[in-house]
Amino acid sequence: MLIPFGASLTDLRFTSDNMPLVLGYKDAETYEEDGQFLGAVIGRYANRIAGGNSYVDGHRLTLEKNDMQINHLHGGSNGFSQKKWHLDSISVDHAAFSIVSPDGESGYTGTLQLTAVYELIGPASLRLTFRAQTDKATIINICHHPYFNFAGGGSIDKHQLMIMADHYLPSGDKLVPTGEITPIIDGWFDFRKPRFVDQFQYNNTYCLHQKQKGELRHGATLSGHGVSMELWTTQPGLHFYNGYKLNGLALGHLDRSYDAGSGLCLEAQAWPDSPNRANFPNVVLRAGEIYQQVTEYRFKKSTPFETGFVWGH
Repeated sequence: MLIPFGASLTDLRFTSDNMPLVLGYKDAETYEEDGQFLGAVIGRYANRIAGGNSYVDGHRLTLEKNDMQINHLHGGSNGFSQKKWHLDSISVDHAAFSIVSPDGESGYTGTLQLTAVYELIGPASLRLTFRAQTDKATIINICHHPYFNFAGGGSIDKHQLMIMADHYLPSGDKLVPTGEITPIIDGWFDFRKPRFVDQFQYNNTYCLHQKQKGELRHGATLSGHGVSMELWTTQPGLHFYNGYKLNGLALGHLDRSYDAGSGLCLEAQAWPDSPNRANFPNVVLRAGEIYQQVTEYRFKKSTPFETGFVWGH
């Protein structure tokens, strides 16, 4: 199930059972009040920009400091996750949304036109494609923000996670990357082999194995409760957040409360604070260029008869 608010994915289930694979609420109004970005599309710039300041071609961007009044987060309080998108088309296996962000909105340069297309593909896979254009050079980092829990709720500590990365971005106490690109060694941040998700507060970006620009790469595998999911993406980073800020204030699917640690996010995206880090991948989109990225969620069940998805019940 999808809703225009945030172009959000609110429900996703196998056709053979009634267990939600993502966290979601029963009504659209809860998404507008909750502030946890459940299933939303994030932009113009996902994640954090230090101090809310950056430059594009020497022009200073002064962005809203909506994260502890210190940093810019997820495009600001009026970011794409907080807007009602236009539904362009819908069918049994796809839905296309669009949004226009005017020049100067939240401090960003250029009028940006963005589309988000959800498609059910293969036996049990969801593809999400973003395309954008601007009339003036700007910065852009779009991501999808679903919370996964293959038991429909409760703790995620029975899920195993593997992330296809040998480096990650350490961050300070305000969750902005320090600028270092750190090799992963045995310890808290090591998911090079599948292991259970623990109670450490994860909120860091992993540097995915490099491929040609625009080519899908295997970013992560998540498994638990008889379900596994591979995430494939064209993006250079995967942000892992294990939902420790969930507050349980609203009931979700199956009338469950989403308390801290009830879902985890695997957010394919550019690296946080890239506009201020010359050694990070470039995030500038210029007039006349096309921004495009693709992320696929490829699911399997332990039972061999599973053949497909439904958007929800």
